[in-house]
Amino acid sequence: MSSDKAKRLAVFVRELRGSLSQGQFAKKLGVSRPAITLWESGQAYPEAGNLQKLAHLKDWDLEQLQTYLAEGDLPSEEPLEQILRKIRTLPSESVAQVAAVAATTLAERMGAKEVSLKA
Repeated sequence: MSSDKAKRLAVFVRELRGSLSQGQFAKKLGVSRPAITLWESGQAYPEAGNLQKLAHLKDWDLEQLQTYLAEGDLPSEEPLEQILRKIRTLPSESVAQVAAVAATTLAERMGAKEVSLKA
């Protein structure tokens, strides 16, 4: 495995893991904690089945992940898809905060729009 590919894999796995411990993330994927450690350090490469699981967590297919790891090219995404992908990796408390801010922002914009329509 090339050093660039190993670095991209390490960053990718750490990003997917987010605030989960290596043990929690390993349990989520059905692998051992040492496997996560090896992937994040670039010392080992996941088997195809585990690559598929990692790709799925990012809402990518296996081909998109393999292309990213080999070439560094990110699949193109709509801005909303990028936001939703990030939100899916957040802990529940953070998602609740995002939802609260979104609701407040929407209410403010709707109120401002109603005011400007009346004027």
